[in-house]
Amino acid sequence: MRINQRKCGIHVLAFLLALLFSCLCLSCLHMEAPPREDRASFKFAVISDTQGSNRNIKDKTCINGLVVRAIAQDMVREKPDLVLVAGDLVNGWFRNGGTDYDTQYANWKKAMQPVYDAGIRVYPIRGNHDSGPERLALPPLPRHLEPPADTLVCMKEAFLKNFSASYIPKNGPRGEAGLSYSFVHKNALFIGLDQFAGGQHRVHQDWLDGQLAGNRQPHIFIYGHEPAFETRHRDNLGFYPKNRDAFWNAIGKAGGQLYFCGHDHFYNRALIPDDAGHPIRQIILGTGGGDLKKWSGRYEDKRVRGECHNGDHHGYVLVTVAGRKVTVQWKAWVQSGELDAWQHLDVFTYFINVPS
Repeated sequence: MRINQRKCGIHVLAFLLALLFSCLCLSCLHMEAPPREDRASFKFAVISDTQGSNRNIKDKTCINGLVVRAIAQDMVREKPDLVLVAGDLVNGWFRNGGTDYDTQYANWKKAMQPVYDAGIRVYPIRGNHDSGPERLALPPLPRHLEPPADTLVCMKEAFLKNFSASYIPKNGPRGEAGLSYSFVHKNALFIGLDQFAGGQHRVHQDWLDGQLAGNRQPHIFIYGHEPAFETRHRDNLGFYPKNRDAFWNAIGKAGGQLYFCGHDHFYNRALIPDDAGHPIRQIILGTGGGDLKKWSGRYEDKRVRGECHNGDHHGYVLVTVAGRKVTVQWKAWVQSGELDAWQHLDVFTYFINVPS
């Protein structure tokens, strides 16, 4: 009788130990598997206008190497998954000191080498310095600034040659393969727009509409070089206001809330609803190295509500996506010391609506 009781006690104890072990394993599995929202979390950086000064000195690098290297090093510390580049990487055709296009882009990639070495993918699109002179909104160039007749072809070839990584899509519209493209990363659709190949100050709207219509991701991030709404430069997407409004309405209809651009050499954040009232922000971040410019911060278009402006510092934008939440930070290089050389001078957050 005692033997049977002892055996029964052993079986009960074994059962309890097994149950405890199972609970511990389930607990560990639960701890190791992050919530779905956390698994979709990631960061990306955006930079624009990294060209050198307008001084036409011989054999210039055609980038602001000091600033670009500082930004690259800080990006590596931040560990973004990818970097968007919104054009004007180099001086290009304008006051380049005789430096050929291949060398200019080689200098840019060398300054950004820490980013490439860290395995961070870089997705550039062209700006006006990367494509050729403006011919519509601005006065004609003086004869001594006119580039050679083959400039547009040579620059396009140099850009595609130097940014031909296999991960850069070739899914753009006809004539824009490798220049305009879209790609998906985690829970976001990214669209980079060339605004020069199909005519200056325009995007290929039919292609863009198709990319947005086929999207299945909750987040949408679009970037190009020129602002959609005019600030300091007259050469922008607003040169064709109806086309610009169609572009803006397409972003809003698809659920996008951000458009990143450069061209103007300052940082500016503005809220501009589309015709249906959807909130969209234009983020101008032409602070990657080009000579900084002053501007009043006041838009002429009454639809635009300026929210933040800074023309005093170089820097870049860092975006964190965490489920429905998006946090945008402009990191400024204030150069006031090693510990506080980088400061967040603008931070804002928004949430997307996800259908239940």
